[in-house]
Parts: sequence; structure tokens; C-alpha cells
Amino acid sequence: MNIDIPTLAASILKIFVLLGLGVYGVFAVVIVRQEYLMAHVLEETFEPVLHLLVYIHLAAAVGVFFLAIVLL
Repeated sequence: MNIDIPTLAASILKIFVLLGLGVYGVFAVVIVRQEYLMAHVLEETFEPVLHLLVYIHLAAAVGVFFLAIVLL
């Protein structure tokens, strides 16, 4: 069996990139949960804006993960 070292290194790098993006996606979900808990404790005027930003961040994290799956 002929193992090509650059191809193997690229495959390992792709796996690590996908794992890192997956961890970042979990982090984005944790941010949504933290914002939800904070919203029940604090009542601020900018709460709807913060809520929107958190969900935009989550959508971007998930979108980048799926984009990386397709492109890598």
C-alpha cells in the first residue's frame, strides 16, 4: 500500500479543522444558553438586540461548519 505523506497530512489537518469548528459550534450553543439565563435574571433595554446577535452568531457558526464540510 502506497501512503502519500502530503495527502495524509492534509487529511489529518482537515479532520482537526472540522473538530475545532465543531467545538466552536458547541461554544455557540453555550452562548445561546447563557444569554437565555441572563435574560431571565437581568431586564435590559438592549436585550432584543443581544438576543438577535446571539442567534446570528449561532447561525454563522453552524453555517461555517457545514461550509467547511462541503469544501473540505
